[in-house]
Parts: sequence; structure tokens; C-alpha cells
Amino acid sequence: MDKQFWIFVALLFGLQSLAIASAPEQLLQAGHEAYQDKDYPAAISRYEAVRDAGYESVALWYNLGNAHYKNGDLAAAVLHYRRAQRLAPKNQQVRSNLQLVQDELGAPVVQIRQSATVRLWNGLAGRLRARGWAWLGILLLWIGASGLAAWKWGSSRTYRKAGFFLGLLALLAAILPLSLSYSRAQQEYLRTEAVVMSPEASLYLAPDSISEQVRELVPGEILEVTDELSGWYKVRLGDTTAGWLPKDVVAVV
Repeated sequence: MDKQFWIFVALLFGLQSLAIASAPEQLLQAGHEAYQDKDYPAAISRYEAVRDAGYESVALWYNLGNAHYKNGDLAAAVLHYRRAQRLAPKNQQVRSNLQLVQDELGAPVVQIRQSATVRLWNGLAGRLRARGWAWLGILLLWIGASGLAAWKWGSSRTYRKAGFFLGLLALLAAILPLSLSYSRAQQEYLRTEAVVMSPEASLYLAPDSISEQVRELVPGEILEVTDELSGWYKVRLGDTTAGWLPKDVVAVV
């Protein structure tokens, strides 16, 4: 009985890990193939399927940026290059492509700075959505609790000893995915940058389209989001200009 239990635990954990790892890679490969065939709308669709599956990486955002650029949507290219840059601020390819596209659009580039440790942590957190990391943490907690139960009530000294060490190891290991889940949630829900997507976007003095217009905005321009209210974002530009604009004219990085 004890042996069957541990086999079940190992299979469950292995299948979970395999499912997490294989599905995004297959979708990414399909996107790469469509891109190589110059079928850019199909490449975008397949890369977005990877994103919708809860996967995020520098390569995914970079490839989406390239596909949007080739497809003629420069503002979307800026958005995805910026998402890649958020995970890897010093990546020279991302920086060069972002600069190239924003030069074409006439929109300024805003530099971001992060330490190597923060970049590494954010890159790791981006491998799954917050919910995915949370489920992995819960699975490890369950394995840990099961191991400690085997230690407490196992039928032999060997299984009790194995249960204790496996349970303790799993409980300690659960700290990592649960911490990554928290960081990923911060990335998902507390993002403070947005990219102008509409060619007819304007900045207003108040969250009302009949209020005074501060200035027109350029597609691909990057804004810092500081507040929101009833379908409007309050934003600040790199030159410290502040104002309000409708949420539907921007996309959050």
C-alpha cells in the first residue's frame, strides 16, 4: 500500500511538470514555423495562444513584437518589445528593435533599470501565471502533508523515514512557487506602464472627453499609469506631463 502511494505521488508530480513544460513549447514552435513561412497573422495567433495558456518569457514577447512589426502594427510591436524589456532590460536585441520601431513612430523610448537579481526573479516568475505557480505550490504542500502523514502512520520504519524527509523537502520547496505566485500576481495586476495603441489618442486634464485637452499622443508612446477611475487612466509622461485618457486607447505592459 505504501509503495503504491509513493508511485502515485511521483506519477502525479511528473505528469503535472510534463504538462506545464510541453504545451507552451509546442505552441511556440508552431508560431516559429508560421513566422518562418512569413504567415505573420498565423504566427501572432499561435504566440497569443501561448500567452493565453499562461506562459510568459522574453522570447515570447520578443517574437510577438517581431511578428507584429512584420505585420505592420508598430504600436503592438512596441507593446510586446516593452513586455520583453520588462523581463530583460539589458537585452540588446530587444532594446535595438524597440528603438527602431519607436524611431519610425516618432515616439520616445523610456529606459527602465532593474538589478540582475530582479531581472532573474521576474523572468522566472513569468514562466507561469500566478494561478499556475499557486497550484504548483499547493501540489507541493499536498505532497508534503502526505509525506508527514506517512511518517506519522506508515507501516514500516523505512516508509516513515522516507515520508518525513520527502514531506519536509516538499513543504520547504513549496515556498518558492508560492513566492513566485505572489510576484507574478504583482506583475499581472499592479503593472504601471501602458503603451498608446490608438492613432487618435489624446491626453485630457480631467477624466472626461469634454475637458481641456493637454496634448495629442503618438501610437507606441509609453506612459506611466498612476491612477484609474471609471474607464480612465491617469498617466504621466517621461517629460512629467500628466493627465487622463480612456483605457481603451492604451494597452497595459
